[in-house]
Amino acid sequence: MTTTQFWDELFSKEGEEWVLDDFLQLAVSEAARHFGLLKGRRLIDLGCGNGATSLYFARLEASVISIDQSEVAISRLDNYCRRNGIDNIEPVVGDVNDISTAGPVDFIFGSMILHHVDPFDSFAEILHKTVRPGGRCFFFENNASSTALMWFRTHAVGKFGIPKYGDREEYPLTPRELNVLRDYFTVQQVYPYLVFFRLASAYLFRRRLSKFCAWFDRLAYTIPAVRRYSYRQYIYLAQRNS
Repeated sequence: MTTTQFWDELFSKEGEEWVLDDFLQLAVSEAARHFGLLKGRRLIDLGCGNGATSLYFARLEASVISIDQSEVAISRLDNYCRRNGIDNIEPVVGDVNDISTAGPVDFIFGSMILHHVDPFDSFAEILHKTVRPGGRCFFFENNASSTALMWFRTHAVGKFGIPKYGDREEYPLTPRELNVLRDYFTVQQVYPYLVFFRLASAYLFRRRLSKFCAWFDRLAYTIPAVRRYSYRQYIYLAQRNS
């Protein structure tokens, strides 16, 4: 199964609910704060999926270009917008490396998309060319900083009855890739909460002990040195003016 087929199948199974989960709600709220005034500004929702994030920004009166490689996801979003008279969302089937055709834009938002991008170095340059001087990007991403988590992901996930939730090609965002972005943008990383021990609930205990693992994450988050190993992070990018 190709990557595109994987996501088409996933979105085909989803119900017609355009709802943000708690983590994504926090992320889009923080992205909106980072962007500032959205009314009338052009924003790309990169890897928009079912479009829940696009609808959030559209309600803030941004002019949203919703891009995803899944024709199923884009078709469903397009139909939803037509049924509900939403005219400030433009659903587009496309690849992340083609975003420059939609530019220049003021803002780019992405949720769990950067770690799918390959080759990353050329994409960083494309991203830079797509965003206007002074523009901003915000990415809600996973994080490859923990050697222990990456070992487990490589050697155990998808084996021994341990589930694999993503496609075959993806790999968490690496420190090297963040350094590539620093060639074009000012970059800030924030770990808003710790996601580490609760992964044991998701992968090893079939969602059991989730409250206990989340409690342990909250406790560990009080130790600043531990935070950078969170599997979730916010990436704030600001376009340089020169």
